[in-house]
Amino acid sequence: MTQRRMRVRLARSFSPHKHQKGTVMKLVKSAEAPWTDALSQGAFQQQRKALSSSPALGASLWRLPPGKKSFPFHAHHVTEEALYVVSGTAKVRTPDGLTAIGPGDYVAFEAGAGAHQLINDGTAELVYLGLSVGKGFDIVEYPDSGKIACAVGAFPSGQRFMFKKDSQVGYLDGEKDGQ
Repeated sequence: MTQRRMRVRLARSFSPHKHQKGTVMKLVKSAEAPWTDALSQGAFQQQRKALSSSPALGASLWRLPPGKKSFPFHAHHVTEEALYVVSGTAKVRTPDGLTAIGPGDYVAFEAGAGAHQLINDGTAELVYLGLSVGKGFDIVEYPDSGKIACAVGAFPSGQRFMFKKDSQVGYLDGEKDGQ
């Protein structure tokens, strides 16, 4: 095959087209999407605008009020996450300490790289774009509380199992044929 033919074939493979599931793109007008309460208990409070319904690529706008934390300090073992700060300031907590972030900053959290948490210690609301790449399951550790979560399936229909790290059972515990 000539180089020209290969270039033409390659160009065709990237051309916009319809496929069986619908159109090439999904447009979400974020100004029209509603804010919903995502978490509101104690020091944790934020709202979310869901932008993606894909189980593989998550995207949401988040609002974190002053004095609040995003989620408990946690580490994903499968899901990769990233955020882009739209407005406001905050601190990212990691095992290395606190790092200040502000408008235009992009922060990536690789799977298995350690725990993280957002803390809005400023006086204005933090607005950020949160992105995640999932595989349909995840294991999440919560170092501050000694919990482990196992997630199967995508939000909101997936299941999450939470348990204390020190409450493990043996592999054959409860198995009739394992006694």
